[in-house]
Amino acid sequence: MRAVDFVATAAAWGWLGLTLVLFDPVLRIASLLGAEPMDRAVGLMCRVLGGSIRAGLGRLELEGLENIPPQGSYIVVSNHQSLVESFLPLWLLQHLRPRYIAKKPLGGWIPAVSFNLRRGGHCLIDREDREEALAAIAELGRRVDSGEVSALIFPEGTRSVDGRINPFKPAGLATLLQTAPRAEILPMLVHGGNHVFPRGLPRVRAGSTVRVQFWPVLVRGDSDVEETIERIRQVLTSRFAELEARFGSPPA
Repeated sequence: MRAVDFVATAAAWGWLGLTLVLFDPVLRIASLLGAEPMDRAVGLMCRVLGGSIRAGLGRLELEGLENIPPQGSYIVVSNHQSLVESFLPLWLLQHLRPRYIAKKPLGGWIPAVSFNLRRGGHCLIDREDREEALAAIAELGRRVDSGEVSALIFPEGTRSVDGRINPFKPAGLATLLQTAPRAEILPMLVHGGNHVFPRGLPRVRAGSTVRVQFWPVLVRGDSDVEETIERIRQVLTSRFAELEARFGSPPA
């Protein structure tokens, strides 16, 4: 790492950690007032967390905001590069009431994050218990189908090591599509996040640009689940290839 990267890493992670600690009591108080106040508090927290990118001497670029529906319940599908996908959607899509599918350990000990996952109606799953995990995802799908919330899922299953899109693990997405047959798909794409909060050791590359793009809603029509998953995969991979062609990947 360059010397400036050490500075950027300390600043970005310091911003992130301090924000979570300060907002933990805020979320607890907001939850006592109801679901809507808590959602607003979470949205504000995640907007502040977005400042960690600038604190790390980076930039955040948002494209396709006009493609975000003004209301409704959707299945939001994104690639998974870094921690930025853990907070930016809860700010940018706050009005769609997005709920994550996350592994159970994340609901235990992280300030603000764990409380939100437990009390905010998110879907916590045990990856070692496939049957239980799919049942929990199916329940989230039914909530999406009823118009209560939107669902946000990363079909890769975990963060990419090199930033590129990994092969899909389709079981969770297929379950959502089956249990929310009327829900349309909102594709979201992140590029450059792996140079800010990547998988592995905490490190930030100063001067990085995180790009978040939203693409027009995919209307499912008569497509079956397998066809829909393939359409989603093609949209994400082709758009990601376009971004790689335009901007490339900065050196690790």
